[in-house]
Amino acid sequence: MTTPTHLHHEMRRLDPRFTPLNLRIRPSGRADRERLDLCFRTLSPESSRLRFFATKRALSDKELDFFSGADGGDHIALAAIRLDEQGQEQEALGFVRCVRLVPRGPCAEFSITVLDAEQGRGLGSALADAVMQAAAAAGIRQLCFEVLADNMQMRKLAHHMGGTARRVEDGTLEYDCALTPAPAAAPTLAPEPLPAPALVAAPTAAPSPPAPAAPPAWVLPWFVGPRGLVGAWFQGVDETLVLAQRAQTDLLHWWGIRSPEHATPGAV
Repeated sequence: MTTPTHLHHEMRRLDPRFTPLNLRIRPSGRADRERLDLCFRTLSPESSRLRFFATKRALSDKELDFFSGADGGDHIALAAIRLDEQGQEQEALGFVRCVRLVPRGPCAEFSITVLDAEQGRGLGSALADAVMQAAAAAGIRQLCFEVLADNMQMRKLAHHMGGTARRVEDGTLEYDCALTPAPAAAPTLAPEPLPAPALVAAPTAAPSPPAPAAPPAWVLPWFVGPRGLVGAWFQGVDETLVLAQRAQTDLLHWWGIRSPEHATPGAV
């Protein structure tokens, strides 16, 4: 069955004049069949008469199947379940339901049952508010129900629900309660597209400083003679002159000419 999540809640101290009441109002289904049977059997004959317009001691299997067969759409049912100190569900304290007069129709019949011991504590109003909210969410626009004229608690509840009596016949009041449509969910707006990022030229890397030019190849002056002498670059004036003199001497020697200081005595 459909399970409206907004109905899952706990209520404490519905009326400050009474002892705290710890309970949970939630959707009711097949799992609550035994709780339904026990709740009805616990009702006093007077409560049974006011609820069913006649004294009824037990529900038939067919009735139990129907009351526990809510589908959350055409048949919406809620239960008030007492909780123990550990928060575990115990017995049912009351049931409320609405059944569409025609499938998917706008109008549904309302009914409610609260244990005798819990009546007058605000539990009926809490159940009625919860089922009205669930019915409106399901698309139901009106709840209708009949009340015995001497059922003062139910007439008070009808007033709480905003109902108006249509007519009185054979000691019976018929009420219609208009429901406020559930607020439509805010439309989900598609996010505006983000502006395309501007095309920004990638920063040009600063040009690398030119590599220092390789020093020019220095050509050392060199003098080659028969002995393979190599002269140095400006390695002192004296050293250069000495090398030049030696080169000249070697050259003359190579041509067979001796310098005067090296000439053989007596030779021309």
